[in-house]
Amino acid sequence: MSHRKHQQTPGRNLLLLARVLLLAALVISVYLGWVSFGGSGVAGCGPDSGCDKVLHSRWSKWFGIPVSVPAFFVYTLMLAGHLRLTPKASPQQQRQSWSALVPAAWVVIGAVVWFVSLQLFVIKSVCPYCMAAHACGLVAAAILLYLAPVHEAPEKPWQREKDVYVVPKQARVSAAVGLAAVAVLIAGQALYRPAEVKVTSSGDTKLQARIFEIDEGRFKFNLNEVPLMGAPSAPHAIVSLFDYTCHFCRDTHHQLKEVQHRFSNELAIVSLPMPFDSTCNYAITKTQPAHVNACEYARLGLAVWVANRRVHEQFDDWLFEPDHPPDLAIARQRAAELVGTNQLQAALTNRLVNDYLQLGIGIYATNYYHRRQGSLPQLIVGTNVIAGPSVIPELLSRLETQFGLRATPTVSQAQ
Repeated sequence: MSHRKHQQTPGRNLLLLARVLLLAALVISVYLGWVSFGGSGVAGCGPDSGCDKVLHSRWSKWFGIPVSVPAFFVYTLMLAGHLRLTPKASPQQQRQSWSALVPAAWVVIGAVVWFVSLQLFVIKSVCPYCMAAHACGLVAAAILLYLAPVHEAPEKPWQREKDVYVVPKQARVSAAVGLAAVAVLIAGQALYRPAEVKVTSSGDTKLQARIFEIDEGRFKFNLNEVPLMGAPSAPHAIVSLFDYTCHFCRDTHHQLKEVQHRFSNELAIVSLPMPFDSTCNYAITKTQPAHVNACEYARLGLAVWVANRRVHEQFDDWLFEPDHPPDLAIARQRAAELVGTNQLQAALTNRLVNDYLQLGIGIYATNYYHRRQGSLPQLIVGTNVIAGPSVIPELLSRLETQFGLRATPTVSQAQ
C-alpha cells in the first residue's frame, strides 16, 4: 500500500478522527492524573460511586504511580507521531512516526482490554471517565493500525526513499513489543502490593515498637508513634475517627476521655482526625458549610502533636470545649502559644501531618465502601465499627464482650 494511497480520503478523514480521539483520551488522562496527585475528588463521583471505587482501588496505580501517568505519556507520544502524518512531512519522518505509532497502538489496545476487564470482573464497578478514555484510545488505536502502511519495502532504493511503509516483520515485532509492555503493566499490578498503611516519626528509637493493626492488617500502627489517648503499652487498643467541626464528635470527645481514664493502662485510643472537607479528603465531594476549614483544623491538631506531644491533649480539649470550633486564626494563635511559632510552622510542613491525615481518611473510606459506615464519630473496636451520635454505650458493651473491660456505674451513668 503506497504512501499516496494512504493520504487520500477516507484515510485522511480517519486520521483526523484518530487525532481528535487521541486528544480526548489525553485530556481525560491529564484530568485523572491531576485529581490523583491533588487528592481531590473527581467531579460527579461521590464516595459510593463506581468511578471513586475504581480510582481508589489498588488497580488504579502501578508501583504507586497513578496509571493515568503512563497513559498520558503514551497518548502524548501517539499524538506527536500522528501530527507528523501530513503531506508536508517527508517520507522518512512519516516512517519514523509509524514505527512509534504501531507499537503504541498495541499498548493501548492491550491496556484497554486489561483495565475494562478489571472494572467489570474484579472491581465490579465502572468509572465513566476511565471508560471514556478507554473508548477514545481503543478506537484511535484501531484506526491507526487499519491505516498503517504495512507492506514490503520497494525493491529499488530510490522508491524506498519516497515511499512510506512498515515492513511486515517490523509490524509483527512492534505488536510483540507493545503487548510485552502491557504484560509488564499487568505483572506489575498483579505482583505489587501497596505498602501497608503505617506511619512512623523521629521519636525515641529506643522505645520498642508496639504494633496494633485493623482491617486484617491493612492499617498498622506503632502505638509509640501515633496520636494516642492512653499508654502505648496498653494491652487493648481501638481507633477513633473524628472531625473537629463535627457536632457529635464534640460531645463524644470528653466521654471518650472518661472511658479511657476509667480503664487507664488497659486501653489506648488511636485518635485520628477525619475532616468532612473536600479540599483534602477525596471521599468527600462537597464541603458542607459546617465543615469549612475542617482540613485546616485537622492539620493544626496533628501539627501540635508532631511539635510537642505533651500539649496535644490540651490543644484538643481547647478545640473541643466550645459549641463550635474557635475561629481558625485564633486556633492557629493558640497552637503557636503552646508549641512556639517556629515549631508550629515547621510541624505544619512535616510530612507526618499529611501522612496521619490521609491515614484517617483512608480508614474512613474503607469503612464507607465496605461496611457502609459514613457517620462520625467512628470507633473501630476489633472487627467492629461503631458510628454515629451515640457511640459510647455500644463502645462500653464492645469493650466488655471483646476485651473483658467492664465499666463502673460512674462511666455508664455519664452516658
